[in-house]
Amino acid sequence: MKELSVSTIYDVAERAGVSIATVSRFLNTPEKLNSVTAGRVKEAMDYLAYIPHGNSGKHSQRQVGRIGVLIPFFPAPSFIQRLQGMTPVFQQAQCELVVFSVDSPARLSEYLQSIPFSRRLDGLIILAMPVSDEEARRLIGVGLETVLIEQHHALLSSVECDNVKGGALAAAHFLDKRLVPCAYVGETTGLPYGHQPSELRWQGYQQVLTQAGRAVSPHHIRLGQGSVEDGFRMGMELLSQPQPPRAVFAMSDLLAIGVLRAARTLGRAVPQEVAVLGFDDIEASGWVELSTVSQALTVSGRVAAEALLQRIHNPSLPPQNIQLNVEVVQRATT
Repeated sequence: MKELSVSTIYDVAERAGVSIATVSRFLNTPEKLNSVTAGRVKEAMDYLAYIPHGNSGKHSQRQVGRIGVLIPFFPAPSFIQRLQGMTPVFQQAQCELVVFSVDSPARLSEYLQSIPFSRRLDGLIILAMPVSDEEARRLIGVGLETVLIEQHHALLSSVECDNVKGGALAAAHFLDKRLVPCAYVGETTGLPYGHQPSELRWQGYQQVLTQAGRAVSPHHIRLGQGSVEDGFRMGMELLSQPQPPRAVFAMSDLLAIGVLRAARTLGRAVPQEVAVLGFDDIEASGWVELSTVSQALTVSGRVAAEALLQRIHNPSLPPQNIQLNVEVVQRATT
C-alpha cells in the first residue's frame, strides 16, 4: 500500500481508468455514478489509501474552514482594501484565509493547476487575474467553488465594477464644472497576468468628451506605469506644456497623487488652475483630499466573500455576475 502523502486525485483517476472529474463526482455526488464506475473509483481509493482534500466530499457533511485567495504580487492599496473587506466575513464564518502571491503568468498557471488537488481548500477567490476555459472547467470539475474579482468568466461567479461607466462619470464631472481642456493619465499595460482596466476607463472618458465636442488632444494623453512616481513624471510633462490641460483624469489614485505632486512642484493651484481626479478611492485619497471615482473596494471584497460562502453551502446555484456601482466622490481637487 502506498504512503498516504503521495496519493492524489490524479493517482486515483489513473488507477480507476476514469477522469479526475469522475473521481470528483464520486466524492461529491456518488449517487450520480453507475455502480460499476463507482466501484472502480472506490477500489482505487482504498488501494491508494487516498484521503480527500478539503474541497472534496459532500458539502453538507463538512464545515467551511480554509479559503484561498490568489492575488497579484503588487502592493496595490486597492488589493489590500479588498482583502480587508473579505477578512471579517471569513472570520465570522471561522475560516482561515490563505493568500497565494502571483508574480508571473507561469506562476498563475501553476497555482490554478495545483491548488485544486494539492491544497486543502474549501473555496477560492481570484483577484484581478484571468481564468482560461480549461482552468475554469478544472476548478468546477473538482468541486472547488471559485469567485473572481475584477474579471469575468461565464462558468464562474464574479464581482466587478463598470470601468467604462467610471470613465464616463469622470468626463461628465469635468464637463459639469467646465473644466476643459481635459487630459488623461493611464497605464501602457497592466500586469501581464492581471487585470488591465486603463483602456476601459479611457474608453468611457473619451466617448463622453467626444460627444460633447471636447475630445482629449493627443498632446494631453500620457501612458506609463501605475506608480506615484510615474504619475509625477507624466504630470510634470503635461503641466509644463505651453498650453497645459485644465483638468487631469488619472486611471488610478496612485497616478493621481503623482499628478498632484507635480502640480504643487510647479506651483499650480489645485483646483483653481488644474483639477485632478483619480479612480479607486483608496484610503490615501481621503487623506490628501483627492476627488476620485469610487469603486467600493472594501465592499467588493466583502461581497465576493459572501458570494463564495453562499456557493460553498449551496453549490447548485448558477454562476452570478455582481456589478457594483461606481460614483464620483468630490473632494478638494476638483
